[in-house]
Amino acid sequence: KMNRRLIETVQAIEPELLLLGHSELVHNETLKKLRRLRPNMKIAMWWIDWLDSFLVNRNFFIERIDLVDDFFLTTDPKALKDFLPLEKPLERIHFMPNICDASIDTGRAFDIEKPRHDLLFIGRKTGLRSDLIDFLRTQMTDTNLGIYGQDKKSLVQGQAYIDLLSNCKMAINFSRNNDIPLYSSDRQVHLAANGCLTFTPETPDMKSLFSEDEMVYFANFEELREKILYYQAHPDEGRRIAEAGHARAHRDYGCQKIVKNIIETLSN
Repeated sequence: KMNRRLIETVQAIEPELLLLGHSELVHNETLKKLRRLRPNMKIAMWWIDWLDSFLVNRNFFIERIDLVDDFFLTTDPKALKDFLPLEKPLERIHFMPNICDASIDTGRAFDIEKPRHDLLFIGRKTGLRSDLIDFLRTQMTDTNLGIYGQDKKSLVQGQAYIDLLSNCKMAINFSRNNDIPLYSSDRQVHLAANGCLTFTPETPDMKSLFSEDEMVYFANFEELREKILYYQAHPDEGRRIAEAGHARAHRDYGCQKIVKNIIETLSN
């Protein structure tokens, strides 16, 4: 029914652009029909999850990528060639950074005098995240630590999520996989855009998005611990980095700028 309604909507409003998000429920046959109905309409899609979840639907995406004019993902496009037999040239597959929104990401955690937590981590307790959470709970016992997202009781969403980020001086970004070039959970930009001093793994090429003056990088848990303790003892240095990361997030990764780039890319 949804696919039928999508076709009816396109026929009714005759768009110049059909922009698809995570749209696995849109059948590839639907896109083929829309191509026949509106041959001049541009079709683009974005994908923000890590490649493992992409590859769960591997055959679907091999066909899907060739049905859209441009494909945007929050991973280095060159990494796709290691996973998929792509016929579409890489110049039509583009990196898209995770985005923030100045009307939603309004926090300025670096201005908070009495934070809810000195250090925050939000994420499911799976894989390496389990090791990180266990490390924090056993090795950071003298820190006011907030750990959320492991169960329904600690789940935070909506405005409560933004309020939490906005009231914690320091926070850790840690994805399920930290080895994929340019890939991170979107928490990275959420943390920076709401003013947290953000600690993040040394993911390949990530320093091209946030420099070491805008985010704190670590290679292992012990280095993370040392850097957390350092910035606890040197809050002015931490504030400068947090402010710089906040400015970078809103300047370069705001939703209006990223969508403008998508539209300009499709116009080329």
